[in-house]
Amino acid sequence: MDKPKNDDQVIIFLLKGDKFGISVKNMVEISKLGGLKREGTEGIYEGKLMLRSHEVPVVNLSMLFHLGEGDNSENASIIVLGKSSKMIGLKVDAVSEVITYPIKSIRPMPKMIMDSAVNYFLGIGRANDELVLFLNDNEILASTDTGKT
Repeated sequence: MDKPKNDDQVIIFLLKGDKFGISVKNMVEISKLGGLKREGTEGIYEGKLMLRSHEVPVVNLSMLFHLGEGDNSENASIIVLGKSSKMIGLKVDAVSEVITYPIKSIRPMPKMIMDSAVNYFLGIGRANDELVLFLNDNEILASTDTGKT
């Protein structure tokens, strides 16, 4: 049986104990930090990951969203997103699960938290009775093309 068209496969991951979700439609793979080559990093840039003969820049999502350094334990992972030859890695504290989520139930972000990072969010919803902030994978990929991240 085909899944309903209004549902999407979503990766649920953690940043500083909060749950976030991102669609799998632009996901290339999930990697551990072991393959990350750190290069005198400053700010949100963590380094590079070699993936199928491509150098993939890795961004620390905790730093991008002004949440602090983020986790570097064995649970930390890199979610690699990409379209054609353009890829970006998103360092997260942990990946918890992949779920099917009804996209129509995502609510817009509250106006009180609007800032420069708001374009990276689709909105907020609930999964397993917990709040989840859903990321806009297309905006994240577009901003890396223009160098905004």
